[in-house]
Amino acid sequence: MKKKQLLLNIGANFFQVLVTLIVSFFLTPYIVNNIGEDAYSFVPISSNFTSYFAILTIAMTSMSARFVTLRIHDNDMEGANDYYSTAFFSNFLIATLCSVISIFVIVFLNRIINIPAAIFMDIRLLFILIFFTFVMNIATNSFYIAAFSMNRLDITSIISISATLARIVIIIVLFKFFPAKVYYIGLSIFAMNFIIDFLNIITAKRVMPSLKITIKNIKIKLVKELFFSGIWNSFSQLSNILLTGLDLVIANILLGAQAAGILAVAKTAPMALQTLTNVIPNAFNPYLTILYAKGNRDNFINELLYTLKFTTIITGIPIAGFIVLSAQFFRLWVPTVASYELTLLAILTMVSMIASFCIMPLFYTFTITNKLKWPAFAIFFAGTSNILLVMVLLKYTSLGLYAIAGVSSVLEVFRCLIFAPIYAAISLGERKSFFYDSIVKSLIYMAGLLFVYYGVSQVFHANSWSILLADSVIMAVVGLLVGYLFVLDSNEKAKIKVLLIKFLSKLKLR
Repeated sequence: MKKKQLLLNIGANFFQVLVTLIVSFFLTPYIVNNIGEDAYSFVPISSNFTSYFAILTIAMTSMSARFVTLRIHDNDMEGANDYYSTAFFSNFLIATLCSVISIFVIVFLNRIINIPAAIFMDIRLLFILIFFTFVMNIATNSFYIAAFSMNRLDITSIISISATLARIVIIIVLFKFFPAKVYYIGLSIFAMNFIIDFLNIITAKRVMPSLKITIKNIKIKLVKELFFSGIWNSFSQLSNILLTGLDLVIANILLGAQAAGILAVAKTAPMALQTLTNVIPNAFNPYLTILYAKGNRDNFINELLYTLKFTTIITGIPIAGFIVLSAQFFRLWVPTVASYELTLLAILTMVSMIASFCIMPLFYTFTITNKLKWPAFAIFFAGTSNILLVMVLLKYTSLGLYAIAGVSSVLEVFRCLIFAPIYAAISLGERKSFFYDSIVKSLIYMAGLLFVYYGVSQVFHANSWSILLADSVIMAVVGLLVGYLFVLDSNEKAKIKVLLIKFLSKLKLR
């Protein structure tokens, strides 16, 4: 597998997420100003509801790409088509079941969550659009497998960029020419996903035409294999909901719609940043799956270690930068709701990212090796502990939103730094402490970034967007330099020097 294709995947994925972040960056304060933070809180809440439904779907959808990819690169196209066809028809049946559940939730929506009477119909329309989008995505999920199996995530990223730009146009037109309504956001999300799903169907036929969906290739035994392999992912999804997916619902029910609105705004930037930092490890997933399928264990381990270092350097920079600049960012971004509370909630949400940024690629090793049972139990323990601790703290303390945002982050730190690296090493047949050298070095790198970035922020006070941007550029350059000098070994530094020389020589020739 060519490294050129991997870099293309990373670049395309990064640009796709960057476009999405820019949309969120400009539109969120506008939407909050037009519909209010109370109404805005129902946008992430509606998305959270689809994550609850995903518990039913992940058992069948999460492992299909793995099995198809392994069969293709083992030169077993008949087996690949068996998994492909079985996954498609299974997803279609699951989508039908989710449609029924969605109708039930929409009918009794005002009995499930607190919705101000003045915006009830708008919120119901929002939920209808979000639920319909989710069902559509499940029904067409299998068509994404072709691009994944051929390591062509750059194509799916280009599709997503195009669809996101279409979403921008739709939102601008609706909010400019019609009275502001929260369900416009749901309409734009539906249109964006319709474009993505339609183009993914076309891409599947062109990227991997030998992958075909036929009734004769449906195998009941494969339904069982996909289900029992993916059931642990469903269990993990349930546990993840207990850990982070109920925070806005709990805030809405126990603390009110206004408190949920504050938490929703506080989580918007960190969650967008989480999406950005997921780009690097996600781009490596097809590449690592293919390496594992080829059976060269030493090569797979070496590439995994390199992925950890690469992810550490690139993702550590925005995480540390946002933590240091969060107060200034909120004052400039949403001045009407910016406060000390908002900043602290955002930082509490990001505590877990400090622990996870250096081990994110390890989570996918559980899928590659098909060892998902104990990771599922680990996140279930963290999720149930989160609910219990939050309820106790809300009842017996005045922490309020701080308890909701902070407890899950602290529990995630333990899961990321204790369980994940040890079990990943065991799954790959390595000693339990195998990944800790990389983790310790990464945490020191993060501490160094936070220290240096704080100094930069004190020298250049970000009281305007231009200074904030300048601070960000300085921090990015410093972060890359520190990462190059401290995180990479001599061989990796030599490779980068060679790449830079080649790049500069090409520029001179031009």
